[in-house]
Amino acid sequence: MNQPTHPFWGTLGIVLVFYGMLIPALTMDWSMFIYEEIEHSLYEEDSGKLLVTAFAYISRNVIMFTMIFFGTLCLTRFLGVRITTVRFQVIFTALSLTAVFVLNILYTEYYAYLPHILTIGVLLFFSNYLPKQRYFAWTFLILLILTTISVQWLNLIPALSTYGFGTNDLAVSLKTVDEFLTDHNLFRTITLVFFLIFFIIAVIFTTLIHLFNKQITTLKLYQAQGKELQRTRNDLIESKVYQEMHTLVHDLKTPLVAIEGLLSLMEMKVKADDHKSKSYFTRINQSVVKMKEMISDILYEDIRKHITAEELLDYVMSHLNTDDLPIDFEIHISEDVPPLYVNKIRFSRAISNVLENSMIYLHERGGKITVEIYKDNDNSCIRIEDNGPGIERANLVHIWQEGFSTKNSSGIGLPFVKRVVESHSGTIKVSSEPGSHTITTITLPQNTRKEAIG
Repeated sequence: MNQPTHPFWGTLGIVLVFYGMLIPALTMDWSMFIYEEIEHSLYEEDSGKLLVTAFAYISRNVIMFTMIFFGTLCLTRFLGVRITTVRFQVIFTALSLTAVFVLNILYTEYYAYLPHILTIGVLLFFSNYLPKQRYFAWTFLILLILTTISVQWLNLIPALSTYGFGTNDLAVSLKTVDEFLTDHNLFRTITLVFFLIFFIIAVIFTTLIHLFNKQITTLKLYQAQGKELQRTRNDLIESKVYQEMHTLVHDLKTPLVAIEGLLSLMEMKVKADDHKSKSYFTRINQSVVKMKEMISDILYEDIRKHITAEELLDYVMSHLNTDDLPIDFEIHISEDVPPLYVNKIRFSRAISNVLENSMIYLHERGGKITVEIYKDNDNSCIRIEDNGPGIERANLVHIWQEGFSTKNSSGIGLPFVKRVVESHSGTIKVSSEPGSHTITTITLPQNTRKEAIG
């Protein structure tokens, strides 16, 4: 499968290859300088000047072939070929050797193909150990420069001339003068030393990049395993707590049934004209029925019932301890809000958690909490805003993590709220301005309806 391409790579590749091809024409003065210095070193029998000329020759070639080879790399990437495939290596090699062929046709300098095949082979071998990520092209460029410098020095080793190294005019002239001045002793030693130096640097660079990437990959793996372990631990704790609560709530049904039966017997013994006692029994029966409904809602999370927004907020507010708190509550419910199809107990607990978070920050300094329930297209929205200290941006991305808290609490409030809202096919969003306000918006689809389990 091909990678997504970007016009940048195609444009950069064409520009680099084009200007790389023009290097011989653009550097005519440079070439003339090299020829003149070769003549001067010959006339003056100055091997030092010949060595300086060799550096000028190597520099010119390195610039030219680095531009061409990096340009062909960019073009290969532009074609969308994955850099981990054999196809990438084949296309890169073909484009690079084609560029050298065109160079020979244009300037008849007779650049041998063997040094370039060696350069490409070493590059592709080393590139197998480079991370195939965001900065691959730039690490490849550094490796390309080191490899090109290393191989270009082989063009001046006299013994390699028979194998096709250094066959262009400048290289032949340099080696001829070296033979006359030092009987090949200068280039035989110096060129081999420079080849080894830059080749070893290329090996070290590749090794360091490979080890660094391996270390980063291992670190990311450990972090992922740590997160998974923490999630598993939280799930296990939550599962145990839930199982214990589930068992405890289930056990409450037995005494409730007994209470309900005894109430029926006692009600039968009450005199028909004892209206006061009958009203008491009626209220007790209603409380027992509500308790049974609450137990069912807790035991069976998928139970959904239609309740009005007013009923939901009345239930939530009745379970909040707002006495003696310097907090003003404002509640606004739009008239067009349809009944909410929710698990009353769990959803009320979720709303309570959001309100309690706001109350914790406002219980000393005082403030205002505004609750709005309104209709938004096919959704019902619950918007809770407080004018508390707000949440720092750095902390805002962590509020859904289990155990995270900016205060001394368990840190399970908002993650629980998110789970409950999402179990109702809804969404929750928190926005905050430090020092100003925090807004929590819960959105529920109006047409979501799940079969009740009872």
